[in-house]
Amino acid sequence: MDTFSTSDLRKLTAIQTGPCVSIFMPTHAAGRDGQQDALRLKNLLAQAERGLIDQGLRAPDAKQLLEPVRELPADSRFWEKRSLGLAVFVHEGFLNRFRVPLSLDEMAIVNRRFQIKPLLPLIGTNDQYYVLALSQNRVRLLEGRQFGMQEVKVDGLPKDMAQFLNYDSSERPSLAHTASRRQPGKSSAVVHSLGGEREPAKDELAQYFRAIDAALRETLRDQRTPMILAGVQYLLPIYREVSSYGFIAKDELLGNPDHLSEHELHSRTWPLIKARVAVAQQEVAAKYRKLAGTGKTSDDVRKIVAAAHQGQVESLFVDRAAHRWGVFDPASGEVIERESSPQRGDDDLLDLAAVQTLLHRGEVYAVAADQVPAQPVAAVFRY
Repeated sequence: MDTFSTSDLRKLTAIQTGPCVSIFMPTHAAGRDGQQDALRLKNLLAQAERGLIDQGLRAPDAKQLLEPVRELPADSRFWEKRSLGLAVFVHEGFLNRFRVPLSLDEMAIVNRRFQIKPLLPLIGTNDQYYVLALSQNRVRLLEGRQFGMQEVKVDGLPKDMAQFLNYDSSERPSLAHTASRRQPGKSSAVVHSLGGEREPAKDELAQYFRAIDAALRETLRDQRTPMILAGVQYLLPIYREVSSYGFIAKDELLGNPDHLSEHELHSRTWPLIKARVAVAQQEVAAKYRKLAGTGKTSDDVRKIVAAAHQGQVESLFVDRAAHRWGVFDPASGEVIERESSPQRGDDDLLDLAAVQTLLHRGEVYAVAADQVPAQPVAAVFRY
């Protein structure tokens, strides 16, 4: 699986000179129907080539533009790592592809900018969360969403406790069992040592955890994203006590996380966050319905596109399967929506509204039609 992040979104949206080719298709799990997937991509490339010619490109130029993509069907190593969907973006001198955990509708779109909306469920909703996997031997910060998880590289993050505290090999702390001893108004730890190795005191653990917290501050600055702590039970209260991050979730993943893969950590933590995400989406939909008719909401795609470009959209629901074609002039703010099929140079206005909302730090819910409060798009404005 390839990740698709907000930084990828920015790279793709920076290209607006056309022609841009966006190809989406479902794929089968690795090991099954590889030839069928390769054939589907070939057919979509043929559609894209016809689209380029319809947009005014000479046939040899259209063929040359797509040449880097034509190599993918024959690349057996590429197809070995399939997920549920494939997205390919090609522009002169530019090729990017994402194997994603979404079953994408089959389409090939030629335009002056890339089509992004089919991938927005990977970054668009408020399903983001962090996992801090803690032990004396390893520390990882991971970012999770509904469809997967990846490690976040953090500058200055301690590698392990022994290195941070400058233990030599004979003093290296073990991961022994500890039990809590309760006193009125005070807590401490009873340590049962393994193998005669010296156990770290609580103040040493706190010192180690403060260094972790300090390293995380820049990454977590201005974030309100919930963080799930993963680690053996006696460590987590100590980390909570010293942490400066105000959005640590009550839910915890107990046990040594050192040997858990990103996939395993995701499968064990997403159920802890899933209900919270569903409730948050319902609350935003309820807010739209409550404010409807006050001027602080809209279901007019033309008004929403202009507002999104100005950073006015706080939350946006959009039917991920729908399209509304037209033209937006950023200079004047004028939006023209087509009543029929798209014309040369038209944008998918729903896609444009969603992308601009995200780029201005709004929330986007690219969801099924029955989850959109007003079809095919509904927005709550900041002002």
